[in-house]
Amino acid sequence: MANNIEYKSKEIQAYYSCNRSSWEEFYPSERWVFEKLAGEEGFLGDVLDVGCACGGLGLALCQRFRLRSYTGVDINRGAIEWAKQEQRLPVPATFLAGDINELNLTGAFEVVASLGCADWNIQTDQIIEACWGRVKAGGYLVVSLRLTTGPGVNDIQTSYQYINFSGQDSAAEVANYVVVNFPGILRNLKSLQPAPVLIGAYGYWGQPSATAVTPFKRLVFAVFYLKKGTGGDGHGIEGEFTLPLDIFL
Repeated sequence: MANNIEYKSKEIQAYYSCNRSSWEEFYPSERWVFEKLAGEEGFLGDVLDVGCACGGLGLALCQRFRLRSYTGVDINRGAIEWAKQEQRLPVPATFLAGDINELNLTGAFEVVASLGCADWNIQTDQIIEACWGRVKAGGYLVVSLRLTTGPGVNDIQTSYQYINFSGQDSAAEVANYVVVNFPGILRNLKSLQPAPVLIGAYGYWGQPSATAVTPFKRLVFAVFYLKKGTGGDGHGIEGEFTLPLDIFL
């Protein structure tokens, strides 16, 4: 397996400094999951955001919920430098540049989020495992994934996306456009250690991005949420899936 790509495009900082930083700019699937996890108390605690870009998710979550702290990690150093300089969040915030698989990150978090990260690089399974390792007992991992009922793809030569946010451009840097088989990713998530006590997902069918080159005509865009046990949770894994019925067939 190749190493993750250290994206260097200035387009990432330019785009995410102005977009996906308010609650309304996030997808319905993302908002649905965070609303569920925050519950009636509206509290998310300490949040780790893997693939944070300029920290827009942290700002959006602070608009809607109460956070104790926010830590953002991104492989694009330009986006992290911008976030450090701007310091837009109203809670204690830390920003780190690097690959989550390689960073010496200490501590555990009530919520670890990875939106548009694990399915936008090479080592998808390893990113999910690294994120799971940072979830506090009783806390949650939130990860977005593209689903198909048939064979998935993790090959940047076959399925990729231009990082220019406006259209296909042969001069633009490209990202890996990962698509996972639904039964396969469920097996992988169930095998995480320690095993989750709950796996849930919310998603819907949609067309790939206009900036993507991929063999798929439609995909289920889903956000998964996994709860880590506290040691006295009994046996078995609960499931909560709000997904199109035909993804199960």
